[in-house]
Amino acid sequence: MILITGFTGNTGSIVLKRLLKTTKPEDIIGFSRKKLKNNNFSIKNFVGDLNDFKSLDELFRKFPIKSIIHIANIKYSPVLLQKANEFHIKKVVLIHTTGVYSKYRSYSTLYREIESEILNNSYPNTNYLILRPTMIYGNHRDHNMHKLIKFINKSPVFPVFGDGSSLMQPVHVEDLADAIIAAHQSEELINEDFDLSGGSVVTYKEVITIIKNGLEKKTKLLYIPIKYAILGAKILGKVMAKPIISVEQVERLQEDKAYSNIKAMDLLGYKPRNFNEGIIQEIKILKTKGIIK
Repeated sequence: MILITGFTGNTGSIVLKRLLKTTKPEDIIGFSRKKLKNNNFSIKNFVGDLNDFKSLDELFRKFPIKSIIHIANIKYSPVLLQKANEFHIKKVVLIHTTGVYSKYRSYSTLYREIESEILNNSYPNTNYLILRPTMIYGNHRDHNMHKLIKFINKSPVFPVFGDGSSLMQPVHVEDLADAIIAAHQSEELINEDFDLSGGSVVTYKEVITIIKNGLEKKTKLLYIPIKYAILGAKILGKVMAKPIISVEQVERLQEDKAYSNIKAMDLLGYKPRNFNEGIIQEIKILKTKGIIK
């Protein structure tokens, strides 16, 4: 049986659909904190808490789990690996993030500690594959480009903090799902890690330009020097309960987020689409769903 966490999310739901092409619903267990209201896929649903060792013990004793695809929060990776080792589970695919490399992201230290714990430990009765996607985009459920597209579609002016030269390499959610399935199906890969970046390295300015051209908008770019952007974010943080942007977000926009995907291409057959193709597909989806006009 296959255990999948985070299966109701954007990436997880697409991975589940792919799993169901080759696996019977009754051979898949979806782990969730609440009982599913609509189990349209007819998979088994285990309701529990990844923070609760008793809950995990019940899960692993109840089902003959052979492999795990962990898409939920990275902080649960160590405990799932421990359980996999304890119950001699063949493979664990862990979806982490390239945020582990960030100098500014508030959780990057925690991410590094988690990966260090995994990489420095021995799991003789199981094996793992760590996949680190970059910024995920591709449909109406993403939390990144979706918002950017909506803003550019409505606003005649778009603020750019700095000169917009920082590098990005967003990964399309469908390509990420393909890589997850390939990692899960692989027989020869053992205790490896992969960075999963998209098919194009683009600057932040190019991202904005590609989107506005795809929307056929004449949005003007307003460049704001970094020191003023950071000052503005600090002021917003003091006067707003939920500021529209934080100092960390401003700083992260100046950080290059492009990573080699050669290893994934060679060993997983990874073939990410280019950003221009992927973002036009997302714009079409948002239009089809009436999210933008």
